[in-house]
Amino acid sequence: MESPASVEHAKLCSPIPEVEYQARLGVDLPPREKSYTLAEVTEAVVSLHTGIELAECRFVHDAAFPPLPAILADGAGSGIIVCGAAIPDWKTRDIAGQEVSLTCNGMLRRKGTAGEALDHPMVPLTWLANELSRTGIGMKAGQTVSTGTLTGMLRPKPGETYVADFGPFGSVTAAYA
Repeated sequence: MESPASVEHAKLCSPIPEVEYQARLGVDLPPREKSYTLAEVTEAVVSLHTGIELAECRFVHDAAFPPLPAILADGAGSGIIVCGAAIPDWKTRDIAGQEVSLTCNGMLRRKGTAGEALDHPMVPLTWLANELSRTGIGMKAGQTVSTGTLTGMLRPKPGETYVADFGPFGSVTAAYA
């Protein structure tokens, strides 16, 4: 989905808005014996976008919330990706150090950077490329990959609008109707 986006809260399983960078591949990264390097994966990315993943989790967020292996078996809570604009000259910009903020109905809820959360978006993307290569799946040109939360998770309610502000890189808006 493109920003601004609106989704129906009642149709989602325990929705979670997560501020993330979205990487769009320009070439295939097929399975191979040799591991992909960070430089190879970075070169394969045709554009990097601001974004919000409207993650979904099939588990209730309470004291009985399961351990990480159960979450991973559930597809790691993947959901709808809301893409903002591509970041011009992203390979020469301070992606890792750019502070992002997440507001809900105009109130600041979270802040973070890629550097604090996951070093740089290309690090988890390289891990994914190598894991999918190892399992014989690979990655295809044109795929958009969400690279992991920069601000943690929140539990939205119907009627809330979330804005991820990436400073000079732009903002992304997602509303829960």
